[in-house]
Amino acid sequence: MRFALLIAAMATVSALLVNGTSSVLLSSVRWEELQEYHDCYARATEEAARERGSATDIRVPVELDMGDCEDPRAGASRLVTAGVSAGLLLALLGAYVGLPWHRTRRRGYRPLTGMPELSAYLAGLLGESGVRARVGFLAEPLNPAVHALAFGRLGRRRVVLSGGLLTLYSLDRAAFRSIVLHELAHIRNRDLDIAFLTLILWRASMPTLGVSTVVAAPASLLLGGALAGSVLAFAAQVPLLAVLVTLLKNAVLRSRELYADARVTEWEGSADGLRRLFGAVPARQDASIGRGLLSVHPPLARRARALTDRGVLYEAGFWDMCAVGAAGAFVYDMVRLGPIGGGSQAGPITELAATVLSGVLVVGAAGTVLWQSVAHAPGSLTPARVRRAGLGLGLGLGVFRLLSPSGVFSLVSVGGKGASLALPYLALTSLCGWALVRWLVLVAVAWEPVLARNRRPRRVLWTVLAVGAAGVLPMAAFLLTLPSMTLYAAVFIAPSLPGAVVFVGGAGVLVFTRTASLVVPVMLTAAVVPLLGQHVSWRPGARHTFTGFGPPGPPPGFPVRLGVPAASASAAAALLVVWIGVPAPEVMVVGVLMAGQVAAAFWAGGGYAPLPLARGALAAFGAGLFGVSAWGVLVRLVGCLTPGPDPCAPLPGAAHLHLALTVAPVGTLLAWAVHALTVRARRAGTRGHRA
Repeated sequence: MRFALLIAAMATVSALLVNGTSSVLLSSVRWEELQEYHDCYARATEEAARERGSATDIRVPVELDMGDCEDPRAGASRLVTAGVSAGLLLALLGAYVGLPWHRTRRRGYRPLTGMPELSAYLAGLLGESGVRARVGFLAEPLNPAVHALAFGRLGRRRVVLSGGLLTLYSLDRAAFRSIVLHELAHIRNRDLDIAFLTLILWRASMPTLGVSTVVAAPASLLLGGALAGSVLAFAAQVPLLAVLVTLLKNAVLRSRELYADARVTEWEGSADGLRRLFGAVPARQDASIGRGLLSVHPPLARRARALTDRGVLYEAGFWDMCAVGAAGAFVYDMVRLGPIGGGSQAGPITELAATVLSGVLVVGAAGTVLWQSVAHAPGSLTPARVRRAGLGLGLGLGVFRLLSPSGVFSLVSVGGKGASLALPYLALTSLCGWALVRWLVLVAVAWEPVLARNRRPRRVLWTVLAVGAAGVLPMAAFLLTLPSMTLYAAVFIAPSLPGAVVFVGGAGVLVFTRTASLVVPVMLTAAVVPLLGQHVSWRPGARHTFTGFGPPGPPPGFPVRLGVPAASASAAAALLVVWIGVPAPEVMVVGVLMAGQVAAAFWAGGGYAPLPLARGALAAFGAGLFGVSAWGVLVRLVGCLTPGPDPCAPLPGAAHLHLALTVAPVGTLLAWAVHALTVRARRAGTRGHRA
């Protein structure tokens, strides 16, 4: 996961530095033209906001005149950035092929000659490890330290042994064996390519990031106008990206050491050899957070603890998930700028591509690490850890989305109106991050037995995560574009209201108006994916996923799970409400239909069946959808039986279906909340009775 995030962050660096500069420096675009465009756009925005700010009514303007502002980068050639990007890839490939040879010559490594006994022993260790790659052993005789290092490219792996380690071969054969097996474990785990690319990407990007920051900060003071704000935002974003890349690089290297220790323990069948190497570990060696984040090797105390506690290998902490959210925000900002950066060639396609890549990265990375925690360290994901992980994911996405150049422009433009939207936006992203992490844990627990007995578990994992990512993509697009949409509402629709009020009201209106395309996919995905995993895992003879919290009972039938009986009863009751002519029949009809959804949730999720909330939510949604549709059919049938000039059309139309898709999610949320409170009280009572 950390390596994937590092690649995503470095891709952002490449896009920021290549797409943002080559389209200007290597083409006919001049800085004066670019600055004039930014000034024109900012001036048109300020004038439109000033005209609308004097009004006290709340209305949507028909059209905003943004002036005659043309982006000079729109005609820049795409071959420029493509050529520069290809050059960077060729340079990286050349470094990958040539640096191992350069390292061997510079350090003075020598082949192992004249030591047949040692060579035979190393060949035996290579055979025991099961490493299929061609591995050559080298010596560094002038290094007195006890040290070994695995390096090399694909097809030519090398393990260098220091002079001190060669001496240890005669003094302590068991310690020598553990050290060499640790390096072979790096080769077996494919750590060499990961570590090499990590270091190369970091060393190549750090000087460029430093120069970009040093140049961009004073340039923002010299340029002036609206372009200064964008350049200053770029100068603030680049150091943050550099810090993120550095921390991810260190996390990648630290995690590979722990996995290599775990591989040695698996080969040896015991961790006694590694414990002897670690010796007496200080109790508080790993207490320093700063030292742990900046080091490329985990502290000995952490390595010793990982030998007995596999949960250390699969921890999903606050900072890990914060990096996931930050990488997702960076990828979104990178792709949406278009092929040459700056947003001049951006459009619906780049916006869709940015949302898809960002959503897949967040769900895939977070889901993978959480799935590993569930599979290899059961019980490690306590509710407190899940809350911290979800908070980190949401804050990472929200903070780094606001700190992007477009986000900073939204915060400081039009008189700083967007600054009041920052805290509500971060609160919303934190809530969504917690909900996503908790749901991913639920999905991992439901599908874990399927992966455990499947011959190709990775395909199952990727398929489930892909389906989950597709279901939450509408919500991801909503969250990523919400700052700009609510800023528009705060400036042009309701300028007289406080920004926080506009944010909450605007977000609610957007969700309600997009119920069919936004809420329905997320709701169905959240309920169906874990239920499907539980259904597949509960085959005859399979290990059950959930033990439940009470005596098991027979599950309800398939119509009950879809809320069909409750839908029929609520539709008939709603027709009776219209027939008898009660006051405010529209409100009463909606209330009766939602009451049917609550009843469907309790019916399908009753007893002690596993995943009661998911079962109840699916039944409630089905009851709302089928109930509204059945009520429309009954009303039309009654109309057909009544003489009149209108033709008989018993089937509901598109408008009625849209009404069903709007009422069903709202009633499902209400039914889920009532059902969740009841299930929680029941579980608490069951635990108290057992105690």
